[in-house]
Amino acid sequence: MTKVMIDGMGCQKCVMHVTEALEGLGVKDINVSLEDKCATFNGAYDEAALKAAIDEAGFDVVGIE
Repeated sequence: MTKVMIDGMGCQKCVMHVTEALEGLGVKDINVSLEDKCATFNGAYDEAALKAAIDEAGFDVVGIE
C-alpha cells in the first residue's frame, strides 16, 4: 500500500480530482482522505508520473510513504 501526502485539498470535489488523477495512472483500491490530506492505493506507479498527475489536478505531493 502506498500513501501519498497531498497539500491543497479542501473539499469533496478535490477528493474527486485526486481520485481521477490516480485512476488515470492505473492504480487500484484508491482511498483519498480529505481529513488526513492523503491518498492510499495499491498498484505500480512511476513517482514522476504520480507527482505530475497530482500537480496537474491542482495539488502538491508533500510526501510518499
